[in-house]
Amino acid sequence: MAALKTVLEQALQLSDDERGELIGQLLRSLEPDDGEDLTADEWLAAWSGELDQRAREVREGAVELIDGDEALAGVRRSITARRP
Repeated sequence: MAALKTVLEQALQLSDDERGELIGQLLRSLEPDDGEDLTADEWLAAWSGELDQRAREVREGAVELIDGDEALAGVRRSITARRP
């Protein structure tokens, strides 16, 4: 756990952009490695149905949209509440 604490302390010294990139890389490291990295076109083809469905739900008013700043504030509150 000492190593984890050290890494966390170092990560918190990074800029917001660097921390975002680090988070993305860490999350990708948890994904199963099927030996296949998708190109942008392959990713779009794989997700186009989901993207179309979500856009349709927005157009039809089937989902409630939340302002980006409001959503981020909610995430920050949740994270802060879970910290020891």
